[in-house]
Amino acid sequence: MRWLRVFVSGPSQKDARDLAQRWTRGVRVGLVTTVGQLRPRNLICMSEWKKLGPIVLCQIHTDRMIHEGVYRDELLTEVDSLWLSPDGVVGLADGRAILHAHHRLHPTRMTGTTEKHRAYLPHRLLSFGFTSHYKAMAERFGAAALGCAAEDIIVEYDHQVSLAEVAAGVQIRRLGRIIGLLDAEVATPCVPFTRYLLGDQRTLEDRVAAHRAFLDDGMRGFIVGLADHTEPVDVAVGDEFWIRV
Repeated sequence: MRWLRVFVSGPSQKDARDLAQRWTRGVRVGLVTTVGQLRPRNLICMSEWKKLGPIVLCQIHTDRMIHEGVYRDELLTEVDSLWLSPDGVVGLADGRAILHAHHRLHPTRMTGTTEKHRAYLPHRLLSFGFTSHYKAMAERFGAAALGCAAEDIIVEYDHQVSLAEVAAGVQIRRLGRIIGLLDAEVATPCVPFTRYLLGDQRTLEDRVAAHRAFLDDGMRGFIVGLADHTEPVDVAVGDEFWIRV
């Protein structure tokens, strides 16, 4: 049985890390940093994990996706990489750092009309979906652009993934570096998004119910928290997505 120490950052990323650091609590970042002490929870048994596939899309949304009851996909922005920290997600595109709408320091945290909008929930830091789910959505609704459900990352995979498969923990890997993610939850589909897929934002809610049920149980994606990492770590297209089996 092979074991390895967990690392949380890769080389040649200093400039990008400096940009991401502007939106964190100012912790010192090195090029390669181990996570805490070498405790049993920092040891990864290679035989306990299964690779699902590569990340094929990284994106953020810069404001709430729903305005006046209407789902707005134009707020989605594809980025070169995502930087994750306990404060939230920062997207990097063309050398610019862009705050995710759910980041702790995003202006909407101050202006939200409800406690739900103002609250920062670190255990709901990153969302992910799968290409197989988009294929199923396109078959049901006629079309579903990859990433339109606003997940932060999309993973290439051929089969539908259930909550049970990701609940034990997921990882994003690049060479010898591993980012641990935990406490997976279903991203519950809302009525406006379901209407968006139906192509009619005026569809009566009782006619939306069956389609919304189809999008539940992970079809519309999952949400996870960041495990143990106190310093920013980056995620990019091509990184591998693993689940504990």
